[in-house]
Amino acid sequence: MKRFAPTIIVAAVLVATATAFAVTERLKLEDSPVLKTKITNLFSPKHGEARIRFQLRREESIQLDVADDSGTIVRHSVGAGIFGPALHQFAWDGRNDAGRIVPDGVYHVQLNLKDEGRTIDFPSSISVDSTPPTIDVVSLRHQVFSPDRDGRADHVDIHYRFDEPAYAILYVNGKRAGQTYRKKPIGVYPWYGKGLKPGDYRLALAAKDLAGNRAGSTRAFTVVLRFVELTKPRYVTHGPVVRVRVSTDAKTVHWRLAGRSGTARPPRLVLPVPSATGRYTLTVSANGHRARATVIVRN
Repeated sequence: MKRFAPTIIVAAVLVATATAFAVTERLKLEDSPVLKTKITNLFSPKHGEARIRFQLRREESIQLDVADDSGTIVRHSVGAGIFGPALHQFAWDGRNDAGRIVPDGVYHVQLNLKDEGRTIDFPSSISVDSTPPTIDVVSLRHQVFSPDRDGRADHVDIHYRFDEPAYAILYVNGKRAGQTYRKKPIGVYPWYGKGLKPGDYRLALAAKDLAGNRAGSTRAFTVVLRFVELTKPRYVTHGPVVRVRVSTDAKTVHWRLAGRSGTARPPRLVLPVPSATGRYTLTVSANGHRARATVIVRN
């Protein structure tokens, strides 16, 4: 009898292996009791919740739990009860059983089928992110600009760098003015000042990450929108010419004074004046915009 003992043990092992293999193959061939699983892959508990959706093939008594990346369940019974063969949706607010927001990380949805004694892990995970992005660098190019489409300082370039991919949000004079379409950690936000009058404007930048967390706006940067400007509202001259200083990025400007006109290169203009004393209007234009001042000629 002792001589046949090893043979019996080997046969028992083979039978057990074959049985386990048969059970596994049968389970593979069975239709899954859960279909059309869809969950939110990334969210911030401070700004939303994770949606968990799936369809049951037949009526089941279920319990829906959320576990951390180590397998420890942090939230029991996000959903529980007897549900029929239909599409069902549940929501997880990103909190544990104690009601506290869970730490940032990856979490998994587990569906317990009580009647079958089975637990099904959803194929997709949920990433929780409650930390707002950090704005590392913000700098401006062309703090004095002219949106006149001449290719020279047509807009303000706001260069930024965040510590993670995020949308850049622009504030002008304290009001939200726009947001980037791309979510990049490094980028440039161009501001054209469309439809605004010449003057000073305060620009600040904020950031919003992919989970919806927002970083507070930076300090405000003052920029100047101007097309063509004369530095004084009036000029007084006693000689045959008047010297005028112009602020513009145009290469040349057109001027008109007392029936005379011409072109000149800014920023300093030396223009002839009438010999007769009096008050005259000076008009200086560039790229479709103009500025005016009064010229007073005295003996």
